[in-house]
Amino acid sequence: MPDIIHYFGYGEMINDAYFKEHGFEYIAKSNVTLSAWRIAFNKIPSDPSAPEGLGQINIEPTPTNTGMMEGVLYEMDESYLPKLDAYYQYPKEYTRKVMRINRHDFLTVNGIVYFAPPERLKKGLKPDKATMKILRAARKNMTMLYFARLMNIRTLD
Repeated sequence: MPDIIHYFGYGEMINDAYFKEHGFEYIAKSNVTLSAWRIAFNKIPSDPSAPEGLGQINIEPTPTNTGMMEGVLYEMDESYLPKLDAYYQYPKEYTRKVMRINRHDFLTVNGIVYFAPPERLKKGLKPDKATMKILRAARKNMTMLYFARLMNIRTLD
């Protein structure tokens, strides 16, 4: 039996088409929440030709250690770990950590989570409309309230 990993996907990675388009496959998936974290568009793009003010998707701890963010927990063959590392440009652009993630069936699972280190962050950045379009297409993987809040984020363009 192959070894299995659990990967917490957020942002564009909760969009099935986007996930598969980047060469990933999963055995099973479930909607999950990550307590005391929130989504942010504060990651400095690695592409030097990116427009000024563009922020890539990231997650950050909430200032009061309350609240939660939504995502998808993918159960995957561990052979995808190097591919996930390459997608996130780990360890240069993102850090990888195993965290406790709450499934909606009230089970807690250890999952791999990627987030940007402090030196790759900048305040005041905004997503572009292309990113928001990918997120909009993943609406079925989010609660209505979370989706509505996400769609109210102002874009750069």
